[in-house]
Amino acid sequence: MRRLLGDWRSRGPAYDALAQRVRILIREGQLSPDTRVPPERALAEQLGISRTTVTKAYDMLRAEGRLRSARGSGTVIALPEPAADGPETASPGPAAEWCRPATDWVADFASDLLPVPDERLGQALGSIAPAVARAFADRSHEPYGLPELRQAVADRYTERGLPTSPAQILITQGVRHSWQLMLRLRARPAQRVLIESPAAPHVMDAIWLHGARPWPVGLGANGWHIELFSAAMHQARPQLALLTPDFQHPTGHVMSTEERRLLVRTALRTGTLLVADESTADLRLDDGGMPESLAAHAPDGTVALIDSVRAAIGDGVRVGWIRTAASTVHRLAVINSGLGTTGSVPDQVVAARLMASADGLLTERRTTLRDGRATLTSALRQQLPGWRFAIPRGGTTLWVDLGAPVSSALTTAAERRRVHLLSGPRFGTGGTYDSRLRLPFTLDGHSLRDGVRRLALAWEDVVETARTGAAERPEAIRSPALA
Repeated sequence: MRRLLGDWRSRGPAYDALAQRVRILIREGQLSPDTRVPPERALAEQLGISRTTVTKAYDMLRAEGRLRSARGSGTVIALPEPAADGPETASPGPAAEWCRPATDWVADFASDLLPVPDERLGQALGSIAPAVARAFADRSHEPYGLPELRQAVADRYTERGLPTSPAQILITQGVRHSWQLMLRLRARPAQRVLIESPAAPHVMDAIWLHGARPWPVGLGANGWHIELFSAAMHQARPQLALLTPDFQHPTGHVMSTEERRLLVRTALRTGTLLVADESTADLRLDDGGMPESLAAHAPDGTVALIDSVRAAIGDGVRVGWIRTAASTVHRLAVINSGLGTTGSVPDQVVAARLMASADGLLTERRTTLRDGRATLTSALRQQLPGWRFAIPRGGTTLWVDLGAPVSSALTTAAERRRVHLLSGPRFGTGGTYDSRLRLPFTLDGHSLRDGVRRLALAWEDVVETARTGAAERPEAIRSPALA
């Protein structure tokens, strides 16, 4: 609990700051419902604070329905019941500011959602009714996906120089769904699954929910240490590994051609199925070519590609796919059918229609993201010049180095400024990356500028808290970023 809380202190009463940090951990999924929390006295001793502070924080969380206590069984995490007459609200008090409707954030940096182009979507929706009716009547889409969509996806791979037949394509509900199906196919409970670190939170969440264990291998300042990945594969012999070779999330790194060859060579020796998430591969924002797909360096069935319509069409249309060997597609389709998670027919029809104009949509998307990247980097350099980051050639996010392990504290302080963040530890395991912050540049220009301005104010709160607490925690002031 102490590790998860991190540097939880902020301006204002200590009990309020402690309760605020616990709320964030619950919201981010790091503290799950029914997880037992430490007794008040034990937590107070671990944190070096009075028991009264912990008691007040726990009392606030109990009043909000976020903690539940029972005699003899301790105190556990709970989720508040929504109010009968409206959305969930907090109990009165200093922490009521935390519970905001999603629309009340000035800047929601916790999400990197890509909007659907309204005009193109409206045109597609206006003409799909006959096609949807035919698909429902024909039922040939179950459980592999709509035939015309599978053909369109296969054609795009072939145009990229990766010959593909529709039999190698399974339509899913998106990249997350594809990853869950791959876990069902290859990972057994308690088995290690190799992943990059940092990684998107949903990658680790899916592994834990499946009952497997993530085996994170760290990325360096310039990307992958292939020797480390090779050593990990030889040591653990994992059945499954997930990588994002193109504009890795959240760092934005791109894996070189030689690194891809070496990785595939190791996977062939260890019997590891490599899953490459290519959902950001089309979001190249700078001039210059891209390496061939990981699958171009591997025999059929050694690499599975997962992707979605997200880059071109946006996050509102829940359609993705898996490209792998036809025999594996069949096995995945059986799993998909058994789980009852086959995709929405209207979504698939819309995706098939819009993929015909995918190149034009991608051009528009890249222009918007390029503008957002320029706006965000400019605002950060003006408002927070001490923060360090490399400008990615593509993707949707910056991976910012704060210079001190205060990402958790900043997340708490930003809440009060109506800025929504995901703390750095959400992108790693074991409490790592508390000196990092992921900032997407998918928001509109005004939200990016105002969000950074408010982040700068929250940063001042964190710095001031570190200075005033230096007598108790002298290490907080020694960091150059907080000096």
